Amino acid sequence: MKVIAASEIRGLATTSDKQLKTALGQWLDCPPRRVDRLILQALLAAAVLKSQVRSDCGLYLAARHPARPTMGALLDDVCVQHKQPKPFEFVNSVSNAAGFHVAQQLGLEGPNLFIGAGANVWPQLLSLAALDLQDALIGQALLLLCDERVDFCVQAVLLEGDEPGAPAAGFAALTTGIEVQRLDL
Repeated sequence: MKVIAASEIRGLATTSDKQLKTALGQWLDCPPRRVDRLILQALLAAAVLKSQVRSDCGLYLAARHPARPTMGALLDDVCVQHKQPKPFEFVNSVSNAAGFHVAQQLGLEGPNLFIGAGANVWPQLLSLAALDLQDALIGQALLLLCDERVDFCVQAVLLEGDEPGAPAAGFAALTTGIEVQRLDL
């Protein structure tokens, strides 16, 4: 597998959703409405690479958890206040909601997987993508990692090729020798 493009988006925890939407508007003609912070971040990192992504691309997205504010509001409504969930909260609480929006905006037709991110998730993302590339189910693989532990960082790597490779230890190892498109918000 060969890395052909990469992006890294960083921002403060205080970066507003409105600021994320404004930044996303620079990359997409018609960004989706009514999406949460995780979706905005994943879309932004993927949109930066949009010109290099083909439709036969698979999407492999990892995050520690779905968007915290969305999940918090959903759990509060359902478990504490015993109300029906709001449609926005319910739909966006599904882990693959971010992947759905990325695939829709980029026109991806390959597999769309979301996995929970642990401390060292890159080898798992690479292994999943490698299987689909080797089986010729896809021609490219887009790997995204969303991290919001303190401030936020979203890293994206676009791969192609079906040659097996050793799983890299992380984003820095994967992107050695290529230009990473970086955006600081």
